[in-house]
Amino acid sequence: YTCVAKNEEGYSARSDLEVSVMEPPEILEFTFGSKPVNEGEVRQIVCLASKGDEPLRISWSLQGQDLAPGPDLTTTQLGSRSSMLMISRVSHRHSGTYTCTATNPAGSTFHSAELIVNVPPRWTVEPTDKQFAQGSD
Repeated sequence: YTCVAKNEEGYSARSDLEVSVMEPPEILEFTFGSKPVNEGEVRQIVCLASKGDEPLRISWSLQGQDLAPGPDLTTTQLGSRSSMLMISRVSHRHSGTYTCTATNPAGSTFHSAELIVNVPPRWTVEPTDKQFAQGSD
């Protein structure tokens, strides 16, 4: 665009400017599946920003806290539009709501999926043998 301003005395000023319109990101829905996951299994999901202008920033969180990679949990950037979350050995501490957030200069969007983990029962207090006389409490 070019803007020209003139006054009554014949003076004028001119300036050129460029307007760029950016599209905010959109994320394709993802899920861990409809059934609970058993402890020890492998799970992975991919977050794909199907729309939106680059540059894009994609990040993961668990229960609202930034996700910290560990020995059995990694995130990997797959090109400029997607990121993969991989849990190599699911445990009870991986239960919760995972959120992928995609951000660019035009805006931000997110999608969440819940991971439910089945864990085997454990004793909280190991029972011990007791002897009682008949009729006692």
